[in-house]
Amino acid sequence: MFSGIIVTTMGDRGPYPLLNLSNIPEDTAENLSVIGMTILFMGAGTLAERQHYRLHGSLPIPNNPNIEALAMSFTVSPTETTDIRIDQHGRESTIWILFNSINRERIFQLHPVIERTLQEETKKIKDEKDLSDPEKMQIILTRIKQISESPDSHISIPDSAEPSYVHEKGGLEFFTVNTEGDLIEINLQADLESLSVLILVNTLLNRIFLIELKDSISQHLMFHAGASASNINTNRFKNRFSIRNVSDPMEREMILEKIGVIQELGSQ
Repeated sequence: MFSGIIVTTMGDRGPYPLLNLSNIPEDTAENLSVIGMTILFMGAGTLAERQHYRLHGSLPIPNNPNIEALAMSFTVSPTETTDIRIDQHGRESTIWILFNSINRERIFQLHPVIERTLQEETKKIKDEKDLSDPEKMQIILTRIKQISESPDSHISIPDSAEPSYVHEKGGLEFFTVNTEGDLIEINLQADLESLSVLILVNTLLNRIFLIELKDSISQHLMFHAGASASNINTNRFKNRFSIRNVSDPMEREMILEKIGVIQELGSQ
C-alpha cells in the first residue's frame, strides 16, 4: 500500500530533498520539496501557529497521477547554517509517505493511527544528520506499512477531523473580487501585481487568506472579499477553514515571494 518515503528539508537557500527512498525520480522529488514545503509553511506566521506534528494530505505527486503522499512537518537542530533564523528556531523538515491513489480511502481510514505513529517517530529525530540516515527512515516506513497490513488498524474518522485530499492544482487556489462583488478565479500564472486584493485558498493548511495587494484598499472592496471568502468556506469546506486577513506589508511580501517560487517552477 505504501511505496516509499521522501525526506525534505529547508536548506539555507530553500527547500530540497535530503533523502529519497522511493521510485520517484530526483527531479520530481525536488519539485515536491519546493511546492510541498512552500504550501505547508505559506502564511504559517509564528512558530506556535505552524503545522508541526500534524498529518497533512493527501497531496498529489508532481508528474505522477497515480501516486499521492501524506506529509508531516517538524523541526530539527541544524548541523551547520549561516541563516540566523534556522540557527535560532531549527531547520524545518518534512517526511512524505507515498502511496498509490487507489488506496486513498483505506489511507484516510488509517489517518489517525498513521498520524500518531509519525508523531512518535518524528519526535525522536532531534538532529539534522538523522534525516539522511536511510536505516532510520526505513524503520519509520516499515512501521507505517505494518499499520496498513494490520486488520485491527481501522479507525473511523469523525466528520470534523476528516483528512483532506489536495487536488491536482497542488493545494493553492487564487481568487479576487471586482467592485460589484463578483468572485473571479485567477490562474496561478497571473500577474498578481495588477490586482488589489487576493483571496488565497490553501487546502493543505485549511486556511483562506485575504491579502491586500495595495497599500490602500477601499473598505467596500474588502467587504466583498471577506464575504466571498466566507461563502467559499461555508459552501465548499463546511466552515472547516480559518480565514486570515493579511495587511502587514512584510507578511504580504513573504507570501507573494512563496507564490512566485511556485509560479516559476510551474512555468519550467
